[in-house]
Amino acid sequence: MERARPLDDICVVDLSRLLPGPMCSWYLRGLGARVVRIEAPDSADFLRHMPPVDSNGVGVWFSALHAGKESVALNLKLPVHREAFLALLSKADVLIESFRPGVMARLGLDPADLRERFPSLVICSITGFGQQGPLRDRPGHDLGFQALSGALSMAPQRGGVADVPSVQVADVGGGALTGALRIVAALMHRLRTGKGEWLDVSMTDGTLAMLAPHLAGAAAAGRDPEPGGEALSGGSPQYQIYQCRDGKMLAVAPLEPKFWAALQEAVGREIQPDKDSLSELFAEADRDVWAERLGEACCEPVLTFSEVGSHPHFTERGVVSGSGRNQRVSHPFEGGAETATLPAPLLGQHTAEALRRVGFDPDRLEDQS
Repeated sequence: MERARPLDDICVVDLSRLLPGPMCSWYLRGLGARVVRIEAPDSADFLRHMPPVDSNGVGVWFSALHAGKESVALNLKLPVHREAFLALLSKADVLIESFRPGVMARLGLDPADLRERFPSLVICSITGFGQQGPLRDRPGHDLGFQALSGALSMAPQRGGVADVPSVQVADVGGGALTGALRIVAALMHRLRTGKGEWLDVSMTDGTLAMLAPHLAGAAAAGRDPEPGGEALSGGSPQYQIYQCRDGKMLAVAPLEPKFWAALQEAVGREIQPDKDSLSELFAEADRDVWAERLGEACCEPVLTFSEVGSHPHFTERGVVSGSGRNQRVSHPFEGGAETATLPAPLLGQHTAEALRRVGFDPDRLEDQS
């Protein structure tokens, strides 16, 4: 018997591409939702073919993001294809789209009109800067959204320039997670009222929200944070990354007095809380030796991706599935491995099936008028 999940019986139609929207629906798929992706027949999502690719020639980013979803191929510039799309929406609970403001309207699918036509539909529009404001029409990427929110100004700098972040915080946190949270909240609201909503999700706004305590601290101090100089951004020797004897790294974070005391007890001597003293200490032994000794002092090994999959904590919790080239991170929910390891759909694989399910004859798509 298949495990019951919170979003069982919820249908999500996903018009988005690349990372933010697809990762938003990835989370919803992990919660049980059926996700129906809409892809243009002649211009599939760029991630489908972006290297590295798997044995079937499909980009592994695409496979990871779209595990267990359905693919419907529609050209929304054609009237009959738009009609098929509207048929899908008539039975859907959620629509996710990530076009720039105004594009949906130019396709004849203005979200405001869709709200009137489908009053119970939750529409989530994920954009860089939101539906209103002087930057609403500007294109952008994660790096720019992090820059505008102030996030990059806090990072350590080399020669006065911050490093490019290794994680797409604005795309994932500001866009995908913020969008998923708001969708779930809107579905709960619909249970009480029967009404859907049009959600304006700005990735820049969502990134700024994650900086709320930092901005409040800066306002109270009357100054901007020192790049790489605050307690949680590299300014504290007790919240730092150190190289060990074997060249591997250890994340050291015994900020509170009890954890600093635990570190000193574990090493058997008093250590001065400065960077030079700690650098010398961790050069005395290999990373994994320190990780074993200092786990109670908020110290953890800096793992590479090739190490993460075999770490006993992740293995026991089942949060990394598969092996070798087929390794995947599971949805972070109970039973997440069951959906995260499903295959990604072929382009248009479910077109006929999904359209018949909503009472639309897929043969009509051959009419190009």
